[in-house]
Amino acid sequence: MLPTLLFLLACGSPPPPQKPPDACEVMATPAPGPLEPDRKKAGNDALKLARVRVREARLSGDPGFYTLAETALDCALLRSPADIEARRLKVHLLIQFHRFAEAETAARALESGPVADANFLDYALLGDALMEQGKLDAAGDAYQTAVNIRPGLEMYDRIAWLRWLWGDVDGALAMQQLAVDAGSRSDPEPLAWVLTRMGWLHALTGKPAPEIDEALALLPDYPAARFARGRTRLASGDLAGAMADFKAVGPTVEATRARAEAGDPTANVDAVGAQDPRGYAIWLATRADPGGRSRSVSLLSDELKNRQDAVTRMALAYARFTTAGPAQDAEVNAILATGIVEPRALLQAGLVLRQSSPAAAKTLLDRALKSGPGLLPSEQAQARASQAAP
Repeated sequence: MLPTLLFLLACGSPPPPQKPPDACEVMATPAPGPLEPDRKKAGNDALKLARVRVREARLSGDPGFYTLAETALDCALLRSPADIEARRLKVHLLIQFHRFAEAETAARALESGPVADANFLDYALLGDALMEQGKLDAAGDAYQTAVNIRPGLEMYDRIAWLRWLWGDVDGALAMQQLAVDAGSRSDPEPLAWVLTRMGWLHALTGKPAPEIDEALALLPDYPAARFARGRTRLASGDLAGAMADFKAVGPTVEATRARAEAGDPTANVDAVGAQDPRGYAIWLATRADPGGRSRSVSLLSDELKNRQDAVTRMALAYARFTTAGPAQDAEVNAILATGIVEPRALLQAGLVLRQSSPAAAKTLLDRALKSGPGLLPSEQAQARASQAAP
């Protein structure tokens, strides 16, 4: 016992646990972004700073700014826990971090303010959380309430995407046009966003997509528009133009994967996988490596705990199919019944059903191939090879 006692006396008492950093102190740490003048103007106003960081995330495509926004928002809520605007922004950030069930709970807990027009965002955010969980009908109800309170670009854009998820392509295009018409060049980022979405929908349906160039005329380095243009350039064979666009987007999973398709030998999807677990898992399922495919199943199973939308479900069904798991036909047909028209999901469905329902699979693969830039070149080749196989 004596040596042990001497050892303890020599070492002394363990150091006290470190106090976790205070959010209000951390948020003051300089972290320059594209809206540096606005950040400085926000000063010590935590909520204003959080809003600036959210805008920086949208403008730059860098999700790190959402983390900075969360820190500032935590400070705002420490100072004023009941602040309704801070609580609304918290729901928005939960959605960005893919914590959709938490976002739904937080959205339902928002208190209605005295002026009805101020509360459309409560229902819009609730609809966002529901949509990402695959609860499309409930999302539609929330969006309808929101648009009844305050119609405009924000709600038209959301409803357009919901209609796309329902498979109502014409309805999606019509509603997206309303969103574009409601935009203003005095507030360029929202207008650039809805123009990009309009152009992408047009491209997927085989129509010209001048709206993407219009978005880039407003904001030349807008990541969403650069990525959409890159995909259209890649589909048309303009590899150099596509590469320039994808590099401008930054190190996202989808942009890195597209760079590899355009011939960039430095594109490393594994290196950016943590940024988008679902996108990374979808890519892993296409690899020849059995270990990667098994990891895809594991990642997508975890992802399904947070989001039960048709895209995630189809990706998991396909990943299980690639690992020779149990038959996925019933699940695939149930997902198709939601009306999903996403080209990659149609490709995955066609590949799964090729043996059991060859006629249905051919139709799905044909539809996927008609989406133009909706499939990457390797996916187009995979679809054609599956059609040609006996």
